[in-house]
Amino acid sequence: MHQFFSVPIQLLYVGISGLIIYSSIGEQPLYVSVIAAILVYLGMWVIQLFFNVFYLCLGKNRSLLTQHIVEIQEDAIYVETQFGRSYHFWSGLVKVINHPGFIAVYINANAAHILPDRAFSSPEYRQQFLSALKNKLRAA
Repeated sequence: MHQFFSVPIQLLYVGISGLIIYSSIGEQPLYVSVIAAILVYLGMWVIQLFFNVFYLCLGKNRSLLTQHIVEIQEDAIYVETQFGRSYHFWSGLVKVINHPGFIAVYINANAAHILPDRAFSSPEYRQQFLSALKNKLRAA
């Protein structure tokens, strides 16, 4: 999911779309170039989405697409699946991001634990969990 929110990837998509507009200046009306650029931009999103779905669903991602236990502990965030356990110490975490539908706990610039809203029993519990995460990260 972080690919869709990645600034470098989106800048690449916008840059390619901008090149389409730039390369067609004088050859066709500006509104045609802008529409073509928008369609190419949206097409790149669709291609990325299909690639991600194909990669996750048809690949060997059993340890990713499984039930996770996530706990906030004193010195780390603890994540457990049927395949392994990990501790990510607060001082090593990059950031915690609140998005509509999920919370992302980035363990480095390119990897995050995604906590979907369905993992929480209520919106209030989700907010408490998010506040506790952010407090622990800030204290580190």
